[in-house]
Amino acid sequence: MDPLVITVASTNINWTKKESQYMPETPQEIAEDIIKASEVGAAVAHIHARDEKGNVTFDPKYYGRIIEKVQKRSDIIIQISTGGPPVPVEDKLAPIRELRPEMASLNIKGSSEEIEYTANVMKELGVAPIIEAFDRGMIATGNRLIERGLIKQPAHFELVFDLVSDSDKSLLEDYDEMVQRIKAMFPGSIWSRNRGAHNQFAMDVITIMLGGHIRVGLEDNLFLTRGQLAQSSAEFVKRVVRLSSELNRKVATVEEAKELFKIIH
Repeated sequence: MDPLVITVASTNINWTKKESQYMPETPQEIAEDIIKASEVGAAVAHIHARDEKGNVTFDPKYYGRIIEKVQKRSDIIIQISTGGPPVPVEDKLAPIRELRPEMASLNIKGSSEEIEYTANVMKELGVAPIIEAFDRGMIATGNRLIERGLIKQPAHFELVFDLVSDSDKSLLEDYDEMVQRIKAMFPGSIWSRNRGAHNQFAMDVITIMLGGHIRVGLEDNLFLTRGQLAQSSAEFVKRVVRLSSELNRKVATVEEAKELFKIIH
């Protein structure tokens, strides 16, 4: 089984310090949260940018500030997000074009033309895409991109589940849905999982055992346990590292993650 790649996602585009005093909002706070997570085992940083006032932005300037601060103290893989508020596709692609990160999320929520265009731009720039799949329909869309050669194998799917505020599904429901999504993926693909509402801890255990990879952080859950706010994304990373150790699965280094995802930078 491949080593477990842990991705940290530090800030949610909708949540602010009103929801949790620990939510990173400024470029400095986001960078510090990523650095702390990298120090305890995260190999990839999934990044949404905010300006000095905490507003979500696709401005490359703010992504650049976050990345610069992170790279002074960490070699973590940079993954820029194209998900967020509805803006023209070129606005979403601006930080990817300018900063050329190792990875970027491929949002499957737009029109087919926008999705294909985004995938093609990432391919031309040599940026490894991660296909964000919120349901099996999005996996089917990702599969078509692979079949058309817009995404190289091994493709990487991110299986996105519910936030705590959106769901109170049973573990059995989430497990069944995860298995169906895994079976629907293009053969030979890599997969990661995030969220799972109140089932996140148990879903992390199952993901580790099934050979998947995991994304955690304050973007995906404010609570370490029911009623207990997490004070940093690093707390989630530490828990996954501990679980992986107890389940006899090695946690991937940055270099091992680059080799697995075929990142050449």
